[in-house]
Parts: sequence; structure tokens; C-alpha cells
Amino acid sequence: MEAEKHFRSFFNFYRHHQIDPTDKTNPFKLNPYRHKLFIIKKLLILLLCSLLGVYGKSFETNLIPNRSCINRLINWFCFTSTLSTAVIVAWEALAGCKEDVKIWNTFNEIETALNICNQNSKDIFSKTCRVYSVIFYTLVALMCTMAGILLIQCRVMEGALMDFIILFELLSSVDIHRILQILLYVRIVTSYLHRLRDEIRDIVQGLNARRVGTNHDLETEDKLRACCSCYFLCMKAFIQIQDQFSFGLFMVCLKFSIIIWNEIYWTVYRAIMETSFELFCLNVVPYHFIFISFTWSCECLNGEIKALSQLLNTVHMDKTTSSIKTRITHLMLLLDYKVFFFEAFGVCKVSYKCIVQYAISGATKVSFIAQIMKDFHSEMS
Repeated sequence: MEAEKHFRSFFNFYRHHQIDPTDKTNPFKLNPYRHKLFIIKKLLILLLCSLLGVYGKSFETNLIPNRSCINRLINWFCFTSTLSTAVIVAWEALAGCKEDVKIWNTFNEIETALNICNQNSKDIFSKTCRVYSVIFYTLVALMCTMAGILLIQCRVMEGALMDFIILFELLSSVDIHRILQILLYVRIVTSYLHRLRDEIRDIVQGLNARRVGTNHDLETEDKLRACCSCYFLCMKAFIQIQDQFSFGLFMVCLKFSIIIWNEIYWTVYRAIMETSFELFCLNVVPYHFIFISFTWSCECLNGEIKALSQLLNTVHMDKTTSSIKTRITHLMLLLDYKVFFFEAFGVCKVSYKCIVQYAISGATKVSFIAQIMKDFHSEMS
């Protein structure tokens, strides 16, 4: 399993299973010891989040900065979405803890179908591994920087604001860990599709360069059949990923929209009141970074599908037989299904467009709140 070898350090960070080299079909098995530790960790997270949800109102003065009614309401929205997301993500990880093995076994099937071995795996995974490493360690650096700033500012900051930021960071680490895992899977599937595109490019170049009537139809048809099988397996892997992460992804998208609303509000508030709450906005920078990185990875995945479709459209059909035309048409129809999109229960599709919509929605809400406050102050005066 070449993907596991190249991403071993990250694989060990997420995994609670082991590899059985004697089983060539389904080599990934649950590791009983790691699996128990994983379950205990998730149960502890759920317990702590439940206690925080039950008793959070009692510690309101220690968690929510004592400002105006609107400010406190928005802070409560942010806190509630953060807590809810952590609960749903932890519950989903616990409920689907055995499904992760199926994804890796599907990856193994794809590598077998694509004939990925030790000789060519470096070309396939090297760029993906570098990109993922940059994202991972940049996120770690951002979180360490945030922790350092908190330590420096702890004596001069308002106590409730400090506690709120610390709690936000701790709760967000639950879903950030989950996003990093799904981002790893998306990057691996993208690598497989890139390899498949190289295979199809060779087939297309061979078809376009051949003379009409030459006898290589059976070989070309076998290659196209293998490419269709690989694409089916990539679809299977993506559907497994989406099924495993669907609830958590929906909550992450919802939380991100509330965070953007929160950021726009505090930016406007600082501009109007001429006060400074920079740290209150800095604490969400790591979350912005990981969500945008995840969105970018999803766009790269869809870019591979578009490139495959464009490549197949360059085939000179007049130089192919009817059976090869059927295979190519079949593959083109598969590409038109648009399976490789993360749709959170049909509410939102993870893309750049989604981020822009969240920003516009947040700006609209802030404008509405500002108008209400303006009318209220006018009536009072």
C-alpha cells in the first residue's frame, strides 16, 4: 500500500487500525488496542462537551465578555455553534469508527487497478505529500502562535474574553483534527485521479496517432476498461468518504458561516466604536486557514475531473472502432455525473462559491443589525 507508506506519519496520527500483509484483498484491519483508546478518547470528548452544554449557562459571566446585548448574542451564537460542532464531529467519529478501514481497503483496490508500485509511487504521491505537509505544519504553527499570543496577553486581557478564546480553540481542535483527516483522503483520491489522467492521456495520444484500420483495438479496449474500473473505484472511495464525514461536514460549514458573520460584525464594531479586539478575531485564523485549504483541495479534485473530460473530448472518433467509441462514451457519461462534490445534505456544496456566499450572508446580517441599532438609538434620542 504505497499511499500508506508516503503518508505514514499522518496515517499514524489518525489511525486506529493495522495492516495485515498476508491479506491482499483487505489488508487494513482494526487494531483492538488503538480502537479502544480511540473510543475512550471520543467518549471523554462527548462527556466534557455535554457537561459544558449543561452547565455552560451557569458560567456565562466567565465565558462571554460582558458587553451589549447584541454583542453577547453573537458571542453565544459562536459559542453554541462551536460546541455543537465538536459534539457532532466526536459522535460521528465514534459511530463510524469502523468505516475508516473500508476507505483504506478501497484505496488498496485502486492502487492494484492502477498498478501503483514502489517504482512509480514517488512520482504519484510526492507533490501531494508535500502540499499536505505544508498545510499540516502551517496549521500547527498558527495554533502555536495563537497560544503564544494568549500567554503574552493573558495579564492585560479581559478574563472572560481570554476564557472564551481558550475554550473556542480547545473545542475547535476536535473538528480541525477531523477536517485534516478528510483533507488527507481528498488529496489521496486526487493523486489517483491524476495518475488515471496520465493513463488516459497515453491512450488518447495512441488513438489520435494511429492509422485507420490498424489492429490494436483489443489492447486499447482493455486499457479503457481498466480505466473505467479505476474511475468506479475512485467514485466508491469518495462516496465512502462523504458518507463517513457528512454530519460533521455539515456542522463545520454551518460553524464557518457563523464565524464569518462574527468576524464581519466585530470588524464593523471596532471601526465604529474605535476600539480594538484584534485577538478576538485572531483566534479564528487557524480555522479559516484549514477550511479554505480543504475547499482548495476539493476544487483541485474537481479540476482533475474537468481535465479528464477535456482530454476525452480531444479523441478523434473517426479513427476508432465502434467498441472503443462505446467505451469512451461510457467514461464521458461517468464524468458527467459530478459525483466528486461534498454536499452537506444538499444545503451547501463545498466550493469557493460557498465561501463567497457565506461572506455576503454575513455582511447582510451585520448591515441588518447595524440598521436596527441605528433606528433604536434614533428613537431613544
